[in-house]
Amino acid sequence: MLALPLHDLPTRSASGFLIRYVVPRTGPPQLVGPLDRKALFSTLAVGDVIIGVGHGDPARFSGYRDQVLIDLSSIPDVQGKVVVLISCQTARQLGPALINAGADSYIGFLEDLVWVMDADSAATPWSDKFAAPAMMPIVDCVNTILDGKVAADAFVVLTTELLGNAAVEEDELIASCLRFNARNASLLGNPMARVKARPKVAFPLPPPPLFPYLA
Repeated sequence: MLALPLHDLPTRSASGFLIRYVVPRTGPPQLVGPLDRKALFSTLAVGDVIIGVGHGDPARFSGYRDQVLIDLSSIPDVQGKVVVLISCQTARQLGPALINAGADSYIGFLEDLVWVMDADSAATPWSDKFAAPAMMPIVDCVNTILDGKVAADAFVVLTTELLGNAAVEEDELIASCLRFNARNASLLGNPMARVKARPKVAFPLPPPPLFPYLA
């Protein structure tokens, strides 16, 4: 399952990179934009992996228009799944709760997930050169999972690429964001958990521009 809201600049930025580089490798359900609602999310949480973009705090993860999708009192079927939440702070309480509810492995962040974005790229967020140093390590982490490799390998990809990008980044604000994200990345549960490998897909052309949103 993919949960990809598009209702503000941060969700469009993170979801946009996954739409460009991850969505073609996955089948339904793909809850994109207004489809990313609790009723559909709870009903369609099937398969062996949940990959979600959305705003979060220690105890909850939200989707379209900040509708709460998961909180400590409402956890969907995560039994045997690998869960990746591209969100703020969910590793504090929600991540452990997902593991306690039967998820094999969880990757997320202890603090806010921070990066620099270009508002002029809102229609084609995957072209945002300011966001790419933070978002592409996440993309590569997710694709490592979809390659059928273990969660520990995906986590190493995430943290190593964040720190590697920080080491060569000339903008100190972007570099500090990358180091912060690497420091606060979290892997919980079974580090050897893996999902069924998905076929690799070439990405010669980007998708069409995303539909407009109300700021």
